[in-house]
Amino acid sequence: MKTRRLQGYRNLPIRSKILLMFVPLFVLTITITGVFSYRIAATEILNKMKAVQNGVASQVTDHLNYIAQDAIDVSDYLFLTPEIQALLLSDKDSGNYIPQDAIQSISRMMVTRPYFQFLTLYSSHFAPIQFNNKGLSAAIPFEEYSESFHYYDILRNTNTASWSIEVPGVTKTIFQGDKMNKVLLTKVMKNSRTYSPEGVLILGIDEKDIRSAYELVSGDAQIAILNSDGIVMSENDGKWIGYPAEKLPYYKQDGEGSGIGKEIDDTKWVSTLISSELTGWQVLVVQPKKQLLEQLNRIQWITAIIVLVTIILSMFVSWAISGVITKPVLTILKSMKKFQLGNFSEKVPILGMDEVGQLGSGYNIMVQRVKGLIDDVYSVELKQKEAELKVLQSQINPHFLYNTLNTIAWTAQKNEDLQVAEMIYALSNIFKISLSEGKEFVTLKEEFALIGNYLFLQQMRFPNKLTYELEMDEVLSDFTLPKLLIQPLVENAVVHGIEPITGDIGFIHVRATLAEDKLVIEVTDDGVGIPQGRLRELNDKLASVSTSEQRISFALMNVSGRLRMVYGEQSSIEIQSTVGSGTRVLLSLPVRR
Repeated sequence: MKTRRLQGYRNLPIRSKILLMFVPLFVLTITITGVFSYRIAATEILNKMKAVQNGVASQVTDHLNYIAQDAIDVSDYLFLTPEIQALLLSDKDSGNYIPQDAIQSISRMMVTRPYFQFLTLYSSHFAPIQFNNKGLSAAIPFEEYSESFHYYDILRNTNTASWSIEVPGVTKTIFQGDKMNKVLLTKVMKNSRTYSPEGVLILGIDEKDIRSAYELVSGDAQIAILNSDGIVMSENDGKWIGYPAEKLPYYKQDGEGSGIGKEIDDTKWVSTLISSELTGWQVLVVQPKKQLLEQLNRIQWITAIIVLVTIILSMFVSWAISGVITKPVLTILKSMKKFQLGNFSEKVPILGMDEVGQLGSGYNIMVQRVKGLIDDVYSVELKQKEAELKVLQSQINPHFLYNTLNTIAWTAQKNEDLQVAEMIYALSNIFKISLSEGKEFVTLKEEFALIGNYLFLQQMRFPNKLTYELEMDEVLSDFTLPKLLIQPLVENAVVHGIEPITGDIGFIHVRATLAEDKLVIEVTDDGVGIPQGRLRELNDKLASVSTSEQRISFALMNVSGRLRMVYGEQSSIEIQSTVGSGTRVLLSLPVRR
């Protein structure tokens, strides 16, 4: 199915292919740009909102810390009051009471701090002492407080000060008949002599006064104040006060009903949480993410409109651009059909020298050349027949010579002239291998046999000047190579290496080895060698692609050219030489069986 679809696409006209390529590309590019723009803008807005929330939370925390610190200072002041200390050290039945001066001092302190709603002292040493700015209710008796609020557990607690929230109808209340929500500071009072806990001071703050501290700076943000136990002490709406923080609608809900989540749902809300080191309170500021990103919805609509306009424009532009390319091509196709029908005078107009214009120019040249080739085909066929006759004649002469040499050798052997017969047999074998029944490739074994016959004849020619040795791995005997590839190198070694030396006997060593996937052939002589300048010139010419300058060495350039023609870059030829010590020629070519 995939192959069929690919074939169908390949058969489409160029205009359709251009539309299928460019229109999706434009649409994808603009869509990606719009998406990234939206995300970048959304990230910037959320980061800025985070910074604003951080500032709001810091302001609220500072204001709450001021109120809390004032409450702590009041409790410390009462702890140091001598009249209060005297009551803490007295017996319950002694009838001690707080002097009027102390009561007036505490009342003035309460009046000057309108956000302190009430102050109550519970102790087993005296009856409850209470101050209430609004006078709306009275505190419960000591016995009821001790049982309901675990008075003695509070005294044993190492944390001498704690914050809590009192919500009528939700939490236990200290003041009967008071329907206001109150933030409570509960602090253990100790006597100044033994520092043993002797009573509890409860300072109540109207929750509405806490709320007014952040409503001025909250704007459209939702703010909740949590104590160290995670209980909501204050929040904008007031309906979640006294409940665990996880009940707030900003937190993830794992399921329905029960299963309360513990993390704020950051897919819907942007939040900031700051803790107070003084009280352990946490200020939570949240805002709905959807409301913040409403302005960015315009980017989505604009992107959609741009994509739609781009699709329409890209179709028109692609159609027009493709027409510039396809119309000249269609003209060439029509001309080619006429050419196929035998009209060899076809030409197309050239309107420029771009790629299409060059195609048309090349087509016109091709038509002219085809017409010329058709005119010349008969003369070419005649020349080919003539060449075949000449090749046949060139093969007849060596065959005739080979047969004649065999007859002469047989006659010499009959006359018991064995050396002459052996030389003639060697020469006839050279002709035999050279002919090789018209084959272009011979085995390495046959090539080495030809070299052996050639060196034997040269040794007969120079009986006191030449010795030689042939070495070949048996595994290489069946590998094929172009015939007469090594013989020119051996002939060079004899003519240019051994013949010029005087007084000494020269030695030629021909070796064939297998090195990995390469057949390495070495032709080594201990002759006069080659000067370094000449050696560099030879190697440079052999390494170059051109073989036109054959004056440097016809045999070497012939071998190099045949290597390139048969093996290409897989083969190489290299000459190593030292003046007075000899020369080595290395052939490297891929093995062929």
